[in-house]
Amino acid sequence: MLRAAGRVAAQVLQDLTPHVRPGVTSRRINDIAHELIVGKYGAQVDREDLSGYDSSAYACISIAHNEVAFSGEPSGIALKKGDLFGVDVSIKKNGWCGDTQRMWIVGEETTAEARLLAAVGYQAMCLGISLVRPGARLQDIAVRVQAYVESFGFSMLRVDSATGHSIGRVHADGWLIPYYEDPRNEGRVLEKGMVITVEPFICAGSGEGMRLPDPTRSAVTADASPAVYWEHVVAVTDTGCDVLDLRDGEDVTFSDHRRPR
Repeated sequence: MLRAAGRVAAQVLQDLTPHVRPGVTSRRINDIAHELIVGKYGAQVDREDLSGYDSSAYACISIAHNEVAFSGEPSGIALKKGDLFGVDVSIKKNGWCGDTQRMWIVGEETTAEARLLAAVGYQAMCLGISLVRPGARLQDIAVRVQAYVESFGFSMLRVDSATGHSIGRVHADGWLIPYYEDPRNEGRVLEKGMVITVEPFICAGSGEGMRLPDPTRSAVTADASPAVYWEHVVAVTDTGCDVLDLRDGEDVTFSDHRRPR
């Protein structure tokens, strides 16, 4: 059931890809995502981050956009060439959760630093996935991911909810999992059958973040530096893990072929 939900979430991101281009607003992306989730795939929007806010009936995706690290709200501002733009799809299908995020470089042209940031963010997720197996300690995984990111001169983003989490019938049903050294990871050991998200949040600046005032509660970097993250849901198996929401043709094999700055 989690795999079926993950497949829907992955399909939504695939279907959105041709629409992420200069001149398109994030509000339009949101409208298309809603039609895909509800109309095409018969699923439900699952945005717990908007619980209690008037916009929850409208916004169906969480947006990352340059210095907006996550939980950004759709707006009438048009995307520009060179923007870093991400969509986090959180859905429920037959009572089970799907939750996945990807980044795009709008117009496929941007600065060298932004391109490297996006690539390192993806490989940081891949590294985390490669370390998931029965008996693995979450703190060990987090420390490895953090060291990889910092070797490029980037920082782990530290702000409320910039973590992975356990997942099942509820979006975050127990553990919050920072992908950097943190007391919340202490004593947590992965076991077969557990399902978690791997989603390191990274940025080009200091790593300090903050939440904007209500009602959006968007998370931004304190120094306005760009931030990125990618996310997959993984199930712990006998010997490793199974990624439940891969997009067609996607390869999450960790490849550390870049040299740190």
